[in-house]
Amino acid sequence: MQQAKKASWLQKESLRLLIIVLPFIFLAIFWNELPTRVPLHWNLHGEADGYGSKLAFVGLAAFNLLLFGLFLVLPHLDPKGKSYAVFQPKWYILQVITHLFITYLFFIFSFMALGYELPVALTIKYGLIGLFLLLGNYLGSIRPNNFIGIKTPWTLSSSYVWNKTHRFTAQVWVLSSLLLLIFDFWHKKQWVFFIYLGVLVVTPVVYSYFIYKNHPPVNSKE
Repeated sequence: MQQAKKASWLQKESLRLLIIVLPFIFLAIFWNELPTRVPLHWNLHGEADGYGSKLAFVGLAAFNLLLFGLFLVLPHLDPKGKSYAVFQPKWYILQVITHLFITYLFFIFSFMALGYELPVALTIKYGLIGLFLLLGNYLGSIRPNNFIGIKTPWTLSSSYVWNKTHRFTAQVWVLSSLLLLIFDFWHKKQWVFFIYLGVLVVTPVVYSYFIYKNHPPVNSKE
């Protein structure tokens, strides 16, 4: 019985485990090919301006593994742990998206270290746009909890404000990300990308406060 449960768990987690293990496989194969001093930071023009040890790649891969363990224990640590069961399928997808983004960054940095010419600033920006686009598709399904989602004093005050804020934020993240993917003029106007990031961060805060103030009957904790 125990063996069957373990096999079932491995089958369920196979995609996520593969995403996490790929960087370690890469490091095992190409470790000797990586230079001792590797670029780890780039300026807005895509020029490397920060260097460090190649052990940083091990750290990035290990961080993904650490997140895996953290995601497993969060529902057990959260006093609102029962909420995770309500959106379990979406919770799993959100985890996969997060692991995929970190692995994506790992391979960008690794290929740059190996000498491949990549428009690193643009590649990372597209990665962020893709991340928020994917997260936005599932953000509205997140139920009240203490660890993930848009946590402001107002979303934590009631389930109503939480749900309204997350559904609205999901639409903002998806639509604004799609606009940047469709209209690529922002390549030459870097301030547009920073406005985009500002909208993603500020809009949920402002909206949650607006909903809270305009719906006093539901402001009690649930």
